Amino acid sequence: MAKLAIIIQARMSSSRLPKKSLRLIGEKPLIFYVIERLRVLKLPIIVATSKDSSDDILVEYLKNLEDISIFRGDIKNVLNRYIAAAEKFGVEKIIRVTADNPLVDIIALNNSLSLFQEYDYLDGIYQNGFIKGTGFELVSLNELKSIRSNKPHHLEHVTAALRENASKPRYKKIQAPHYHQFINKIVLTCDYVEDLELLKIIFATYNYELSVTIPEIIELYKSKPEIFVKNSLLHL
Repeated sequence: MAKLAIIIQARMSSSRLPKKSLRLIGEKPLIFYVIERLRVLKLPIIVATSKDSSDDILVEYLKNLEDISIFRGDIKNVLNRYIAAAEKFGVEKIIRVTADNPLVDIIALNNSLSLFQEYDYLDGIYQNGFIKGTGFELVSLNELKSIRSNKPHHLEHVTAALRENASKPRYKKIQAPHYHQFINKIVLTCDYVEDLELLKIIFATYNYELSVTIPEIIELYKSKPEIFVKNSLLHL
């Protein structure tokens, strides 16, 4: 397999929840949980942030973590940031994760890696697929470089142009686990303060265990659905 690596996009200048990458969950910042959860895959991890001065503090934190590569690129053109980061570190196949998702479905991700032999783009963030905040994407560098659009939406959301052309033969939606009844009830991304508060509750409930599974979180929902209501309504 061509060189495979995880590239996590991160920045501190989110308009909805500024500085969220370093917001604390227990004693550790959000970005710590994102990175450490992915280490189980035993693959190179690159954090692709921006050259903007707002991200200086994030870079200083990342420098203290072991075995993490850091790339700084364009703050708005995230597509170019991914391409440049992959080229710098010799990456041909990318696992794309965003820094506001500390609960990626690691089991589903690990089970999907073998599909990278057959496909150039594997979509694990499609609507009504995975629980929001648990998805991921697998995309080849060549596929990203094939995007010709300069629309701001396509430059910011990296793979949006690929998803709009999902009928191509080497594209595939990753089969989501059978959690469909919970898709509008559980939201595990971190866009708002309310999302962060839910994540704090979840990680505290499971003693900040990085390997907490999505089925375990669903069991928490079944026993305490009220704690999931406030943030999920923001994402409808």
